[in-house]
Amino acid sequence: MRPPAQPTTAEAFREAEAARDRLSASLAIEEAFAVLVANYVSFEAAVAAANVDNMVERSRSEIELTARRREIDRHIVNLLAVGEMFSDHVNRRIVTAFGRRSSERDALDAAVAVQRDKLPGFRAAELLRDAVLHYDLPVTSWTFGGSWVGAERPDGRFDKSNGDARLEYSVTFAFAPGVLRGREADREAVIMKLQARADANGNVSWVPILREYVEALSIVLEEVRSILKETEQVAASVLENLGATYRAANDLASSHDLFAVELADDGSWARRVYLTFGFEAALTDLRRRHRPMVNLHRRVLRG
Repeated sequence: MRPPAQPTTAEAFREAEAARDRLSASLAIEEAFAVLVANYVSFEAAVAAANVDNMVERSRSEIELTARRREIDRHIVNLLAVGEMFSDHVNRRIVTAFGRRSSERDALDAAVAVQRDKLPGFRAAELLRDAVLHYDLPVTSWTFGGSWVGAERPDGRFDKSNGDARLEYSVTFAFAPGVLRGREADREAVIMKLQARADANGNVSWVPILREYVEALSIVLEEVRSILKETEQVAASVLENLGATYRAANDLASSHDLFAVELADDGSWARRVYLTFGFEAALTDLRRRHRPMVNLHRRVLRG
């Protein structure tokens, strides 16, 4: 039995299509960020796994350690590429929705600028992404080791027999700031900030840089949500009102899936627009999990 049909207008169909596209764009931004987060978690897990291996296995060969470095290279390349994907998706969808010279686009640019000033690792990661994708692999230096920390004796040495003393293991996957040299006006300023973070050999760890990168993008995402909030509400109302009109005319329960159809000359379906496509539930779930990662770069894992 075919479901009942309710006549509508070409204008209403176009409004429904535009509303669906607007909501789909918002959902696509959150899904792109979900891919970013998944890659970031994989990177942190790989670094943690390398440190566990460092703690347990003390006789790794140079070939084995190099293989571990290549694994970290892969995670960093993936994370930087996905970060660029997310940023490009956001920019394109804001421009498509509001225009290249709109106040909304200005608000997005301002949000990005704030994070670049606040978290130098954000701008560094943007520049490093180009260096990594076109010139060098990410990790140019890596160290595996451990050291005693805990109760100090008066002479400044550690007493390993003291119950408070412990052997802490660490791994570092780093890069040399000099890989950033190029034409952009702010590169030298970024290099100087990175050099201030460098170790005795002039290398900078990737972990805090990428934490600042992900933190900054998560906060930019929050601003994007604010930019899109009003248009999302309008779009959701368009679909809800069209669906309510149909259900009232045909005495249907709210659980029925609905869609608007544009008919071809022969009566076949030329195009259709779903009025109920699970947008609200999916978006609510993603936004619940994608809260701004404030102070991510200051977080420390301890056993």
